[in-house]
Amino acid sequence: MKTVISFDLYADMGFLKKPDINEKIYLTYNMLHKPCVLGILGAIAGLKGFTKNNEFPEYYTKLKDIPVGIKPIGKGCERGNFTKNVTTYTNTIGFANTDGNLIVSEQTLIHPAYRIFLSLDLGKEDEQILYDHIRQQEAVFIPYLGKNDYSAWWSKEDVKDENDNVLIQGVKEYDILQDDFNYDYKVETVFIKQKAVVESLVDENDDDDFSDNFQISDFGTYVYFEKLPTKYNEELYQYDYADFSLTDSRLKAGSLPPETLLHLQEKKSKQEFVVQLN
Repeated sequence: MKTVISFDLYADMGFLKKPDINEKIYLTYNMLHKPCVLGILGAIAGLKGFTKNNEFPEYYTKLKDIPVGIKPIGKGCERGNFTKNVTTYTNTIGFANTDGNLIVSEQTLIHPAYRIFLSLDLGKEDEQILYDHIRQQEAVFIPYLGKNDYSAWWSKEDVKDENDNVLIQGVKEYDILQDDFNYDYKVETVFIKQKAVVESLVDENDDDDFSDNFQISDFGTYVYFEKLPTKYNEELYQYDYADFSLTDSRLKAGSLPPETLLHLQEKKSKQEFVVQLN
């Protein structure tokens, strides 16, 4: 049996290192990406991480096919972006630099938080374990956002302030509604951008095929872009990438491949929305 769940993952700070940096500062992705999510899920389920060169870890081989959707949330998020600081520190460990102290400058995310959607096949043992651990707010190993200095947390129940506003959403479970997405819609999560953004108005007589593009029918307040890893290339042992977008705008019907979209309804609140899982 398949099911879709979500949970809010948050930390005080995070560092999702970009690998393509060789200057004196290490930069971070703004958005959590799927390879990083799989590492966090592996920690929750108790699967092994990297142990050998040129060999993928247990968590990746067992969890890589889980469809994942990601939405940035929380007090540190403004239009999809998190505040970032640069921290400079000295690494005096001999393993890091044998000819002296290593001085490192590192960009850091402040109060990163993400709602993670997962489509789990409960007929698979590892995904059933993952489902149980997330719902019980348990992890075998401590999950973190990029570095083990930045422990990550989630709550199985909603966390509210004194005015009953939800600060952290607990674990939610969803029904998948049948939908062919032949109408204009908003996407709650980051989604893969196939081509450049094209502004257009909705035209009922327009029968163009927009399956390789996305077009905005009703502008909101922002459109966010970031190139993010989607998986590991299993021949080169490096990331494969895609161009992602996030917006509060309404997209024109046919903008995104419907097979990547899910129309979800939260089981308790009956709230409905559209996400893209990759």
